[in-house]
Amino acid sequence: MALDRDSKDTGTVQSNQVTRICNDTKITGTIITQHDIRIDGYLEGKIKTEGKLVIGETGKCKGEVECKSVDISGSFDGILKSSELASLREKSVFTGEIHSDQISIEPTVRISGKLVSPELSKKGGKATDTPGTTPYTPVSVKAAEEKKEGS
Repeated sequence: MALDRDSKDTGTVQSNQVTRICNDTKITGTIITQHDIRIDGYLEGKIKTEGKLVIGETGKCKGEVECKSVDISGSFDGILKSSELASLREKSVFTGEIHSDQISIEPTVRISGKLVSPELSKKGGKATDTPGTTPYTPVSVKAAEEKKEGS
């Protein structure tokens, strides 16, 4: 575990703490912390952290999240607000809304929902000015629908 000296030179030592929800754990409720959070189990509720949220491959989160940054490899369903980078990793599943100005989405991600840029919202961007306001339908789904109609 890495230790950092408090910048006020008070002689206290702060550790790099992580709140961890393990594989076989299910939590319903609210978590508020200044530290990072890692979910490998299941969480339903609200999360507010000044740190990073990591949802591992086996992790599932349903609810509302406010965080500094997020890295999702598992699944998320709800409203996610990230003040920095929101990363959707390979094979993750995302349903809901992402509110972030920095988004990274890998090619194998399955996503259904809405991407919102807080920066554009502050400037009063209109739907006609904002790219990506059309509902997103993955190419594979579109092709399957067209194939059904043509049968």
